[in-house]
Amino acid sequence: MANSIAGINDDIISAGVLRGFTAGVAPLGAFATNFSSDAAKKGDKVSVLRDNTAIDAVQTKATHADYTIQDCDSDAVEVSLGQPKYVSWSLDDTEVANSSVLSLDTYGFRKGNALAVGVVQDIWSEITAANFGAAAFTGAASTFDEDDVIDIKDACDDANWGDEGRTLIVSNAYYNALLKSADLKDASAYGSPSVVQDGQLPMVGGFRVMRSNIIPGNSENLVGFAVDSSALAVAMRYLSPQEGNTYNRAERLTGEGDITIGLRDWYDNDSGVRKRLVECVYGYETGIATGIKRMVSA
Repeated sequence: MANSIAGINDDIISAGVLRGFTAGVAPLGAFATNFSSDAAKKGDKVSVLRDNTAIDAVQTKATHADYTIQDCDSDAVEVSLGQPKYVSWSLDDTEVANSSVLSLDTYGFRKGNALAVGVVQDIWSEITAANFGAAAFTGAASTFDEDDVIDIKDACDDANWGDEGRTLIVSNAYYNALLKSADLKDASAYGSPSVVQDGQLPMVGGFRVMRSNIIPGNSENLVGFAVDSSALAVAMRYLSPQEGNTYNRAERLTGEGDITIGLRDWYDNDSGVRKRLVECVYGYETGIATGIKRMVSA
């Protein structure tokens, strides 16, 4: 019976970890991604497809001449899987016996979400002036409104972004500044959900607007960014342990969209402590330099 209960507890924590991680990396859906439950090794390369805005000019067919066919090899970015990030924890026999289902699930969610924050912030460290150019907006949250969103839209239009799939990711203060807009508060009159009741923004200036409290400043006062999916290429895989390991469990946890992390679990007989870690092996590369329009506070 004890082993059965321990197994149930393990599953509860694992499910919570996966939910927390999947929720935390949700903003990566705005980028070109290649997630898979397949196993891989650190240093492996993954090809991430992206739309290429550098389209060849329209050509004229000369009489009796061959067609000139555009090369589309550049529509894939090779991403190297880097050093894994992980979170870990241990519980002794007494702690496990005295834990409720709710506390175990909540604990797992927090651990998974902490791992997601570390991964996302590392990927977003790539969003700098050196990689993506001058900011499209500079100012405090108190000055930010829908007119500024339209100015960012103009910068995206000038960069020949497609109209579909535009996302604006901003820190809490800038998101809430838009919520205060009288015009957006009245959006419910046009069939949108109530901004006041739901605290959620409708589409603004052609952007799906997302709020994030983990945007890294990157030593440049970054507070948000508009993103085209081709701006960054991100890959994620399961890191499989070597043959001959003695883990109790060493397996992949796969959630929605093939988002995958690895679980390793072992028991220390001397201390009566169960040790676990979950890890993520991933990589990222700049895709198209015009694919992000940065927002900075100063």
